Amino acid sequence: MSEFLKSFFMGEYREGFYVEPMMKCAWAAQIKLAELIDEMCRAEGIRYFADWGTLLGAVRHKGFIPWDDDMDLCMLRKDYNHFLKVAERYLPEGCFLHSCYTQPDYRQDFCRVVNSHQVNFTQEFLKKWYGCPYIVGIDIFPLDRLPVSKDAEELLCELLQMIAQIVEREETDAEVSKQLLDKVEVLTGTKIDQNGNVKNQLLCLADALSQIYEDDAGEELTELCAYVKGYEYRASQSWFEEQIQVPFETIELPIPKEYDKVLRAQYGDYMTPVRGGADHDYPFYRKQQEMVDARNNRCL
Repeated sequence: MSEFLKSFFMGEYREGFYVEPMMKCAWAAQIKLAELIDEMCRAEGIRYFADWGTLLGAVRHKGFIPWDDDMDLCMLRKDYNHFLKVAERYLPEGCFLHSCYTQPDYRQDFCRVVNSHQVNFTQEFLKKWYGCPYIVGIDIFPLDRLPVSKDAEELLCELLQMIAQIVEREETDAEVSKQLLDKVEVLTGTKIDQNGNVKNQLLCLADALSQIYEDDAGEELTELCAYVKGYEYRASQSWFEEQIQVPFETIELPIPKEYDKVLRAQYGDYMTPVRGGADHDYPFYRKQQEMVDARNNRCL
């Protein structure tokens, strides 16, 4: 496992952006998770790649983008499915795999490895996770083949978008969800048990639909979980045939040898920094921090 100098955990300005000490602790915790994932992937012969901001950070910054707060990885579908089957066997006590198959209340169409299920201020936990008491995770996205037919692609995306709408809706929108659910059932020829966990069933259905063209002749890949939400990114399977190792903070990460093509497809002119937060609220632990503060205030 990585060893960090004390100076790593000090707040600092990187490219004019202040990275606070707690973010450094969270970065270190994510690096440790990345090392655990790497160990199990090596043991199982699973290939994975740095993805999105992590890929960009590895290429442009040799580490985290200063204003980014999380790590993203991706795997070709065959490797992703293998990972889902074996990950829990390798994860140490206290770490968990979140997916629609392992966590009925999980609401994402990709998997995530986390270091805890709760905020933990015990000395043992803080020592283990470099002073970060918050739940830290790494997102892992499957790369799936797109169908050759444009009509088939549009139908697939329409189905996945309808499923996403139902999953993201509040329970109070029951009538709209019912209409969408009926349409999904008709178009897919499936029956959802409406007395069961509907959203979990739909996420499992979405995962199955995403990989139905795995044996198709098409060469285009995408991360459908992002594609249907507006991040239209297409890649060639050939871009992921080879990988290289590059520095990332205190470790090395595998990236596609054709990383330039991948990054241009994702970001365009990726070497020109565009400062901002991640795709979610920055920092990711803000809500956890606010919950702890609210609980402490109630106890005063």
